[in-house]
Amino acid sequence: MDSNGSGRIDWNVWLREIREIGFTNTLLNFEPNNVGQIDLERAHPGGLAQLAAARTGVLSNLFRDPLAFSRAYSAAKRIKQRAEILDSQFGIKSLGLVGGLVNLEHDGFDLALPILIWPLTLERKTDDFELRLGEHPRVNPGLVEALEVSYGARVDEGLLLSLLGAGADLLPISVLEYLANLAGPTANLETRRILAVGTFATESIELHADVKQNETPLLRALAGLEAEIQRPTADTSPASETLIISDADIVQRTVVARAIAGDSFAVETLPGCGYTQTVVNTIAGLVAANKRVLVVAPRRQTLSELADRFAGLGLGGLAIRSESTWFDVIAAISRNEKAVASNLDAPLELRTSAESRVSEYLDLLAKRDEKVGLSVSECLVALAKLSLMARAPQTSARIKPQYLLDESHRSSALELLYQAHDLGEFNFASTETAWFQAKFDTQAQVDEALELASRLEKTVLPELTNLLDSFIRKSHFRPAATVEDWGVYLRLFVGIRESLARFVPEVFDRPLDELIAATGPRTAKSELSGSSRRRLKKLAKEYIRPGMSVGDLHVALTAANEQRQAWQQYSLNENKPEVPTGINEALIAYQNFVTDLASLQSHVDDDASAKPLLKMPLLELAKALSSMAADREPLENLEVRNALREQLREQGISALARDLANLKVKREHLAAELDLSWWQSALEHLVARDASVMKYTAEQIDSIEEDFAAADSAVNFESRAHLAYELSLKWHKALADHADQAANLKALLRTKQATFKSLKAAAPDIYGNLVPVVMTSPYLVSRELTEDRFDVALILDAAGTTVAENIAALQRVEQVISFGDEAIAAPDGFEVECHEYSLKRERIVPSVHSAVANSHDLVVLKKSWRPNGQALGALINREFYQNRILFAPTAAEFLGNSNLLIELITSGIGSSTKGTSAVESPDAEVDRVVSLVLKHAAEQPEDSLLVATASKLHADRIDQALRIALKSKAELEEFFDSHGREKFEVTSVASLSHRVADRVIFSIGFGTDGEGRAPEIIGELSAPAGRRHLANLLVSARNSITIVSCFGSEKLQQGGPLNVNNLLAEVLDGSKLAPAEEFDEDPLLQDLSLRLAKLGARVELNLGGQLPLVVSYANKAAAVLPDWNLAGDSISERVRLRPALLKAMGWRVVRVHTFELFADPEALAIRIGESLGMQLTKRPQTLFDVPAFDESDEAWGDRAESNDSRLKNDKPPHWG
Repeated sequence: MDSNGSGRIDWNVWLREIREIGFTNTLLNFEPNNVGQIDLERAHPGGLAQLAAARTGVLSNLFRDPLAFSRAYSAAKRIKQRAEILDSQFGIKSLGLVGGLVNLEHDGFDLALPILIWPLTLERKTDDFELRLGEHPRVNPGLVEALEVSYGARVDEGLLLSLLGAGADLLPISVLEYLANLAGPTANLETRRILAVGTFATESIELHADVKQNETPLLRALAGLEAEIQRPTADTSPASETLIISDADIVQRTVVARAIAGDSFAVETLPGCGYTQTVVNTIAGLVAANKRVLVVAPRRQTLSELADRFAGLGLGGLAIRSESTWFDVIAAISRNEKAVASNLDAPLELRTSAESRVSEYLDLLAKRDEKVGLSVSECLVALAKLSLMARAPQTSARIKPQYLLDESHRSSALELLYQAHDLGEFNFASTETAWFQAKFDTQAQVDEALELASRLEKTVLPELTNLLDSFIRKSHFRPAATVEDWGVYLRLFVGIRESLARFVPEVFDRPLDELIAATGPRTAKSELSGSSRRRLKKLAKEYIRPGMSVGDLHVALTAANEQRQAWQQYSLNENKPEVPTGINEALIAYQNFVTDLASLQSHVDDDASAKPLLKMPLLELAKALSSMAADREPLENLEVRNALREQLREQGISALARDLANLKVKREHLAAELDLSWWQSALEHLVARDASVMKYTAEQIDSIEEDFAAADSAVNFESRAHLAYELSLKWHKALADHADQAANLKALLRTKQATFKSLKAAAPDIYGNLVPVVMTSPYLVSRELTEDRFDVALILDAAGTTVAENIAALQRVEQVISFGDEAIAAPDGFEVECHEYSLKRERIVPSVHSAVANSHDLVVLKKSWRPNGQALGALINREFYQNRILFAPTAAEFLGNSNLLIELITSGIGSSTKGTSAVESPDAEVDRVVSLVLKHAAEQPEDSLLVATASKLHADRIDQALRIALKSKAELEEFFDSHGREKFEVTSVASLSHRVADRVIFSIGFGTDGEGRAPEIIGELSAPAGRRHLANLLVSARNSITIVSCFGSEKLQQGGPLNVNNLLAEVLDGSKLAPAEEFDEDPLLQDLSLRLAKLGARVELNLGGQLPLVVSYANKAAAVLPDWNLAGDSISERVRLRPALLKAMGWRVVRVHTFELFADPEALAIRIGESLGMQLTKRPQTLFDVPAFDESDEAWGDRAESNDSRLKNDKPPHWG
């Protein structure tokens, strides 16, 4: 803003914008206006005299002619409505009565200046208005300045006001004479008497006079000039020690940290994204940092919401409002006196400890192993993805850890597996050929093995089987199962033969335990006496065959005893041990056979799980030998196979290759099988290296998360108490240090009136501690805070005001933070006075919000924390916010319920309004809106309500119809005076400004033409700012929107100004959940969703792009939050804030833990299903229902001693 090229601020630009506030200024250029003024000079003399004397009067007494009263009454309605808008939307109290006029045009000055301004109230009295004049009139500040600048004449305001006296004349002639004489004899002042009721604002005059034209770095930056803005060197990341008194996400915490550090910046406040709570936390953080804060917002509701939020947090009076100064100061004093000592360190330590435990678990899942370069989560996701394949891999083989470290291993291993497949390594499973994974060095070995197998299969095995089976049958032994069993039998026969060669056959008749003990070495534990031992030794020798000599009788008897026991074990009857004839030949044949089998065994697969030939059942052995003799294909290309198998061993995948052969895997499935083996091996390796992740059970994880949530909430609570106590200490110290000022303050507060000026005058040294934060309208700063300075200014609703309008605040600070949303607000300006045709700003002026953003930087609040969701959220996000809002759908939306209701009127849509097109403000639509409003007042009075329409005429007609309807429903009047700052209102969309209500009724206000078509121009929606008006309306509803229309979307003509008709058509089509965009599927959750769907639940992945998995059954819905996919930028968001928000949105929150899902997904799916009311597990059922007494025998008069029980107990014989 350097129009003269001097590199300095061009103050004329801002001064001109200040003069243009209100578009016209009746206090500088007065003109009669029948639309926006009531001329009391035309009033009845009697009524005027009564008003002057009693300071009160009714409009019907002032204008007794019916036509004059009608005109005055219409003007009064417009004036009161405009005054209320100025008061609520801009903080300007404009309703007043001006008296006297000084015209300077004859001296060349384009000025016509009213002299006096009386504050006035207009109160509706049925079909009349009551006027009440204030006690203390003001001298027009514009007049004072004009006379001094133009003539050098200083007005003595006290003297001028004293001339009014207390007579019946509101404007004595002496007032006019005083001003005429004051200008001097050369002045050509024209003074005349006027008395006019209207809306008059001195704020622009006061702002203009307040501009000091002192260039500061902040103002130079906002003017677009190069300015050396000192950036804070402190770290502005959201440190954990930053004082936060209300829940905040990471971006909101960043705003607070940067504010405390001294940054100037803009904050874009997308709907529902924590605007108020961010401002609350920012103010609290600045106060805790000993900074004075000036908060300016044109809209009173914004400041009241902040005051209410502080009061709800136990910090009432932390920020003092200019319109409620006394009330807020009393609240601040009460808080200071009640504050108690607080220990913030203890909950901070608890939170830090709990946060570390939660972080430890979450970090373990995402922690990358230094050697392998993988995390547990990555392994689990990869394994889950493999399990979801149409043909899921099945291998159970593992790869050794050393092979997992080489990134190139997988590609080279896969290439080897492809070669093995092409060579036929996977054509035969271990169950299909005995030569599975056979080992040969030369072809000669192969030939020898084939010939040997053939011989064993065809001759040796059958012959040996016949021979040994005959021995077994003769001995009455159990049939041998394996070759190994043959060896056991043969060795037993040989042993018995040797024993019978030494002993008589009777040695096998009885146990030999005592004889064995007697012939054994003497021990200390022996229970045999010497005589017994001698007797038993003598007996033992009697078993020796005559003529035989036994070297070690003890060993021989032990062997015989064991042979006796073995015979009893294997024999099928009680025959005595005996030796079949031909045992020597059989033993030799057996030993030769075993030797041949050992030769073959050396070539077969050495897998530990495979049975050796000796231990195979004889039938299997016969099949194996047959396979060895016949199967030649597995032994082809021997040299190539050997080389390939060596490579497989070197790559550590020989076990995998063996398993793939058993599975007979096709070539196209080899990659998946390798991946399964690789990822499973990697997971087991990671767990083996760090088993700490396995120590967490689901219950433990839930417990540590609950501990953190409790500690996090406790820190917020204790932070409020801590701040209150710190302020209390400063308050009491200031009182002790300045006892005289404390007395003055006490005396002032007893008057029940206070302003910032009076507070500072009474107690200048206490004032700063009592009022650390001032909240006011930007238009009142120059009047309310004449000498005050602040550290930082927070400009709220900043998209709707300009730099010039905030210049009074900006020149009192060195740091500024603006909060605004340019999608729903723009600095369009406002009219102070009503005119027949609305005035508009002549040129586009950028908002202070855009100026701060352009000169500094912009932070965006885009995470929605609105618990009731957002009606038409997808439309709003797409059309007005470029899909930047991150909001989750509510459970009600997912279940098919909507917070958008469409009331479509199909008949009786003509309008009885004269002088307007028949399509505007249809009677049927007026009637429907009135009935909806009355129904709401009767059934939902606890919710605030707003009615908006695209037609100003329609809004007036609805308001009038409601007033008529309420005459017969007096019991509902209480609702229309309730809800404080959200009091019921009927307005047009163009008059909305950051308005919020629980429920909104949007009545379009236009019907269809004779051909059933909606008009192309739809009132204020078709204005240049129509899209912004619609956006502001749609985001105004906290809970629901009801749209009342005489036409559906199909009746709207396409296009229209700014394409608003197409946009309105989408609104009328209703609320729909945004379709899920393409996203990377989570295999673990996809697997779980399939299981839940099979159980009969409705499931959806990535709902709204915000919820990874939702599931519903009947009227219950749950949001599944897996610990590897928790949304949020901080532990607080992931563990506490996000789940709490989802619960508030109607979801049942189900936390799913990684290993719980991986270990038993079916059990988890059943648990989730049962939490939604599904009957999935068997429960005991009563076999017979217990009959009611009316159905019992006693109720029918039968005796209890009947024979029913005997008959019941009688059972047919075949029942058993």
